[in-house]
Amino acid sequence: MVQALTISPVWSHPVRFRSAQSHGGRRALKSAGSSRALRKNLQVRSDASATATTTSKTQETDVVVIGAGIGGLCSAALLAMYGFDVTVCESHSIAGGAAHSWKRDGYTFESGPSLYSGMTDRPSINPIGQVLHALDEELPCYYYNTWMCHLPVTGSVLTEVGSDQFLEILDKYYGAEAVQEWKDLKELMKPLAKASTVLPASAVRSDPAILLTLGRFIPKLLSVPITDTLQIMKPFSEVIDGKIKHPFVRNWLDMLCFLLSGKPGNGTLAAEIGFMFDDWYRPNARLEFPKGGSEAIIDALVRGLTKNGGRLRLNAHVDQVLVEE
Repeated sequence: MVQALTISPVWSHPVRFRSAQSHGGRRALKSAGSSRALRKNLQVRSDASATATTTSKTQETDVVVIGAGIGGLCSAALLAMYGFDVTVCESHSIAGGAAHSWKRDGYTFESGPSLYSGMTDRPSINPIGQVLHALDEELPCYYYNTWMCHLPVTGSVLTEVGSDQFLEILDKYYGAEAVQEWKDLKELMKPLAKASTVLPASAVRSDPAILLTLGRFIPKLLSVPITDTLQIMKPFSEVIDGKIKHPFVRNWLDMLCFLLSGKPGNGTLAAEIGFMFDDWYRPNARLEFPKGGSEAIIDALVRGLTKNGGRLRLNAHVDQVLVEE
């Protein structure tokens, strides 16, 4: 049986997966789902006229990753590090997905994530930091602990990382109710922050496959109440609904969610905000920004991919994914 996903054709050279039998002595993935995928003979191609047989122009590989965003490059670079032959296909002329920048009138504008922290810590609770550390890639950063906010009521306000000075701003412009809700939020997040840091971010997901990714961390999870573990797997908005009601505080939290994940609270896992509260609201907290912008992260991941034998194919829009039983 052949299943196909058709996308607009751009790239003319097919890429064929090696079967599991030809995988030789490479280290196998521990995930049952991944090993099942490797047992199938797969072919990715972008030319509708390409045949399912290997030709002189067909490149064989163990794994094809479609999309060279941060997630795709992290997956591909780690697979290459563990000995797999990996090819990344990216439709765009540059890698990075949403994490790139453009220039206008002498200014550089970032389109990717806006707030970073913990990437250069060792050990790091930041998932990108964990991947870069595993790949032995350095990421030079600028460090700062204040940022300018432009708010409808307050105008321009210089805020500090951490909660004490932010409480002063809340009290000055929004009153005691907003201050109390922020204090309540900090108490609410303490156990969730602990639960979030017990697990690497890559192990937290919102679908049934979490049973696979959490398995190896069960001993650590036993130190955390099960209710807290379940909470961090929910959308953040569900955790604070009915508890945090002040309009400004809710909007502020939605903004933080968007800066972290690109989505508001109803699309951001509570685990992400748990990581943030653990990292930002501690003594001597600081934020980071990569020298060279978000592109510097992409460059580091591409280096990690290619130095381990992986390949990045730009302008390679996948047309079909054929699955042959």
